[in-house]
Amino acid sequence: MLNMKSVKNAPILFVACFAASACSLPSAKRLGNGTGGSGLTEMCPGDSTGTAGTSGNGGGASGGAGGSVATYPIDRVVTPMACSGDGVVNPRAIDKYSQGYQRNQADVDRATAAVSNMSIPDLAAQMRGVYIKPGTARTSNIEHSEDTATIRGFRYRDASRGINLGEDFLGSFPSAAKVGGASVGFSTAFPVSMARGAAFDLDLEYAVGEAIGDEMQAAKETLLLAPCMNLLRHPLWGRAQETYGEDPFHIGRLASAMVVGVQEHVLANAKHFMAYNIENHRASNNSALADDQILRETYARHFRMVVQDAGVGSVMASYNLVNDKKATQSSHLLTDVLRDDFGFQGFVLSDWWAMPNVDPKTADPNILKRTAVEAVKAGLDVELPWGLNYGQLENLVATSGSGLVRDDLQRGAARVLEQKFRVNADPKDGNVGKGMPKTRYVNSRIVCDDAHLALAEKAAIESMVLLKNDNQTLPIKPGMKVAVMGATVPYKVTDGAPGSGAMRVIDWATQDKHEIRTGDLGSSRVFPDPDKSIRPYDGIKETAPNPDDVFNPKTVADAASADFIVVIAGLTPADEGEEYTGAGDRSSLDLDAKQMDPQYQGIQNKLITDVAALGKPMVVVLEGGSVISMPWLASVPSVVMAWYPGQRGGRAIGKLLWGTVAGQSYNFSGKLPFTWGKALTDYATFDGKGTTTHDYFVGYRKFDKDNITPLFPFGAGLSYTSFEYRKLQLGCSDMSKGAVLPVVVNVANTGSVAGDEVVMVFVSFPNTQARRPIKELKGFARVTLGPGEEKQISIPVRLSDIDYFQTDASDPTKGKWVVETGPVKIMVGGSSTNLPLSATVNVAGYESASSK
Repeated sequence: MLNMKSVKNAPILFVACFAASACSLPSAKRLGNGTGGSGLTEMCPGDSTGTAGTSGNGGGASGGAGGSVATYPIDRVVTPMACSGDGVVNPRAIDKYSQGYQRNQADVDRATAAVSNMSIPDLAAQMRGVYIKPGTARTSNIEHSEDTATIRGFRYRDASRGINLGEDFLGSFPSAAKVGGASVGFSTAFPVSMARGAAFDLDLEYAVGEAIGDEMQAAKETLLLAPCMNLLRHPLWGRAQETYGEDPFHIGRLASAMVVGVQEHVLANAKHFMAYNIENHRASNNSALADDQILRETYARHFRMVVQDAGVGSVMASYNLVNDKKATQSSHLLTDVLRDDFGFQGFVLSDWWAMPNVDPKTADPNILKRTAVEAVKAGLDVELPWGLNYGQLENLVATSGSGLVRDDLQRGAARVLEQKFRVNADPKDGNVGKGMPKTRYVNSRIVCDDAHLALAEKAAIESMVLLKNDNQTLPIKPGMKVAVMGATVPYKVTDGAPGSGAMRVIDWATQDKHEIRTGDLGSSRVFPDPDKSIRPYDGIKETAPNPDDVFNPKTVADAASADFIVVIAGLTPADEGEEYTGAGDRSSLDLDAKQMDPQYQGIQNKLITDVAALGKPMVVVLEGGSVISMPWLASVPSVVMAWYPGQRGGRAIGKLLWGTVAGQSYNFSGKLPFTWGKALTDYATFDGKGTTTHDYFVGYRKFDKDNITPLFPFGAGLSYTSFEYRKLQLGCSDMSKGAVLPVVVNVANTGSVAGDEVVMVFVSFPNTQARRPIKELKGFARVTLGPGEEKQISIPVRLSDIDYFQTDASDPTKGKWVVETGPVKIMVGGSSTNLPLSATVNVAGYESASSK
């Protein structure tokens, strides 16, 4: 279950903090394999007898609508005052997700002493994955760095919706637990990051990060390759589902919350740095940014936040080039921006095979050496997954005039070791991580995971977005006979598993066993235990007032007897995902756009259209990572964006569609974390076929600038109730360096059922002379309100978050961060196009020191 406790982190803001509690099972749990039970038992935290239990499905009630902020008397009057950060040790710190990284001097000293006494081979071992000799065959060892006699190498795992325990297929399982012919590990599958971006809930994101970190530690893994935090520049990006949305501030806050949670146990990794948002031909794509205002504000501000606020321990250099330079070898990105400007104090690792020269059979040692020197000097500390380029480090240091000396290796190795010591990742006995995990890892399965399953369901409930609900079609009325159906769609991907590449099939309504859609089948894939997972049809049926009223017709004619029809539709793993699986970027926004078999092209749209023609109350539930075209929208009364909702998403769908389950009220509260355009022409050019211009204006900022009306704006999302904004007050009359502005507003539930509202704060600069968006998101919070209830809440806006990067007239890669003097307009509401309240605060501007 989830323990909720409110704590006061700052005078202007209360933050509800929660984390998954210890496994609540009273006895050892017998684990089934789907064929009658394997007979395995596991002692869970709190057990004393070890008595065998029965096969479990996780269970645990969802915690409902989620985290809260401070509430005050609704008639409280705030007296504005002059605000500054004078005398504040860390003026950026407004909650537990913005404390920064206070380096432990003992770790620093230990790392310094260790590298001073290390041999050259041991130093090199800290800076690469598994060593591989040029001219030899490839190796399957891709998930760890080298061990030395006394120090364990990092054990890496993807990714941000749970642990990928199938990456190297080293598990040992009964045949029923195999996927695509390969043995895989089971772990909790949470909703994808884009879904959680729609929740706008920092406490939830912290809890998910902590839970994944807990499972990592249980499995003796030490570095989670998450969060993915690239900007969703365009909805066709194949990895859209892995990030949080289109707005840098929103991404930075959520990524910071996840990092703080993960690093309660193991090290986190901010990826992919930077401007990586085209998947096809990712290793050769060139992201063209005209100047560093575009680079640092639009594509890197969120990385600055995760460094300065969350103290992330590692950053991943991306595949692509930026302004004609490979990210892995760019001293401007890795040193000038990341270290010198942002103040990053961890280590930088490469994405897997992101460096050049990835084939050991054809690699030229001389080219490998030149590449290694360039990358080390640029600030790349670790090459992964193989030590191919960095396999030359020993020879380079031993050769006079090679470009590298021992000090270069000591610098990189010390950065790595400090972070290992920070999270206790170095012990050779495998007793790694901070504290003790609550889950357990038995025969390659995470167990004692009831709290995490409940959290996954809670995240799904908070994430789903009600896009349309004409005539109060939803919630479904008790007593209705309900048909739940979806098309049966084939797809083919290559996910690295033996036998992969064969045709697979999804029945969207039932999503049998391992076909439950948790997301793409690339590096971030997660395999949940099917016995603990809930399909859409099963979730809707089991949450129904009378389960016998719910059935699964296979044809539209069979559905005609229903009073209400639910159509589940979405994108297959072949539609969007990582390039190496055969998915990559989407070719259009349509359903079934990549379907090669003509008989399946448009099959889902046809099903929806045919069902709509029956004239019955209905809802279309979409699963996907970003915008999906809806040519049938006008004829369908209600639409839900469910994203990829994780292994408990079926139950979350059921609870939200019914609205009331077992006397508990459930309501939609997700808001779109991106702008849903009407057509591809609403967006900039996606792929320039080699070099793609990256503009300053992305998402709602571009729609504002170009005066385009979207189909659904950033922040769109309906509820079964309604909300009204009242009485905006600002806690500061004027602001100077270091100030934090309390934005105080009353929010009222004007409907008849309980609900959560996501409150957003945007800012604009009426007198600006710089290139700036018409408005920018700079604060948000969730508030839970009963029917007729009104609350006053406070949302902090940091002056340091409303700066911009002023480039040097003589060099567009240099400049300074500037806060402008003058009025700043504060706007509050529920989306980027619904901001009913506004007020103005005066700002005394300032400039940072010049940045490289």
